[in-house]
Amino acid sequence: MRNKIVIQSNVNKLNTLYQWLETLLKEAKVEEKLSQTILLITQEIATNSILHGNQEITNKSVTIEVYIGLADIIIDIEDEGKGIKTLPTKEEANQLNYLEEGGRGLKLAVLMSNAIELYGNKIRLIFNK
Repeated sequence: MRNKIVIQSNVNKLNTLYQWLETLLKEAKVEEKLSQTILLITQEIATNSILHGNQEITNKSVTIEVYIGLADIIIDIEDEGKGIKTLPTKEEANQLNYLEEGGRGLKLAVLMSNAIELYGNKIRLIFNK
């Protein structure tokens, strides 16, 4: 099952994303703990896309594509920004302070997803079922 949503670069649109993704995960009967992890990480990365990637320019958008397969769930989050060059490793993410502002979403994504890939201004999150 593959689905896509495009939201305006406005943090007030994150609730629309959350509700859409929550419905998809429920319809696919994704286990509750995994569903909550996916919702948290997707919202954090989408927030980063709005704030840092698109710099809250409201005529820019964030595209979220979700693929729910038999063995895994893949989520692509793409903004219209310049992208980032690297992601922290799991070891580096373990050393970062979660209470500091900035980068918290990436820290959580690296530690809580089964894999994370970077393609310029697109981040791919992979979760095993």
